[in-house]
Amino acid sequence: MSITAGHLATDRLTFATRSAGQGELLLLLHGITAGAVVWDPVLTALARHFRVVAVDQRGHGGTDAPAHGYGAEEYVADVGALLDVLGPARAVVGHSLGARNAILAGAAFPGRVGAVVAVDYAAGIEPEVFERLRASRRGGEGALASEDDVRSAIRARSPLLPDDAVERRLAHLYSIADGGFLPRSSPSAIDQTLDAIDVDLEPALRASTVPTLIVRGAQSPFLSAQAYRSSLALRAGIEGAVVPGTDHFVPEEAPDALTRLIRTFLSR
Repeated sequence: MSITAGHLATDRLTFATRSAGQGELLLLLHGITAGAVVWDPVLTALARHFRVVAVDQRGHGGTDAPAHGYGAEEYVADVGALLDVLGPARAVVGHSLGARNAILAGAAFPGRVGAVVAVDYAAGIEPEVFERLRASRRGGEGALASEDDVRSAIRARSPLLPDDAVERRLAHLYSIADGGFLPRSSPSAIDQTLDAIDVDLEPALRASTVPTLIVRGAQSPFLSAQAYRSSLALRAGIEGAVVPGTDHFVPEEAPDALTRLIRTFLSR
């Protein structure tokens, strides 16, 4: 099934989108510095059963990048604006930053979000995890001289990514500038997002009435086993699954396994 790339105007921003399929809506949200394209294998598989829309979130890829406004409340309001245009979602599915936003959106819009799937993000993530992210960002990422340098940089951060995922990131998440390759995400947007990324999700997970699936990569350095288990215990209606052979980047490392988990969860 082919994916249609386009743009969707809302009363907040214009979002770059990738979409396919018909039926009930699934809205897919990517992680920080990534883009809608990382969902392509999952999107294609799910589009056999749903209308699936993946978006570049604010400050990422082809979506508008305002000078300010990268706190959690802004990202969640973006989800509301997208649902205003697209209609209610059978589920909002997010990875990493996108999972944080999906959890918060499920609590904020229970009448318009039927379920939440949060991939490798939950409550109780240890502070040192976020500090490592910020420290890595402070190391900077200047222009990379060649495509092979981009591939090496991607693999250094995500060593378990399959070759097709690396090539997808190279083709869509970088652009040629300053004599080399630079990430397409707004540097200021990423910095501001990181400054405000560590939101306490426990209140939202406890208060939400939306069925929620938390998926953890078995080797994840981001969502610890302890944070995962404690999140599952916050209330009834939160389910969990661990995907073997993956770390943080489950949607790209094990798209078939993740697709099966999502379909099974939504069939209940």
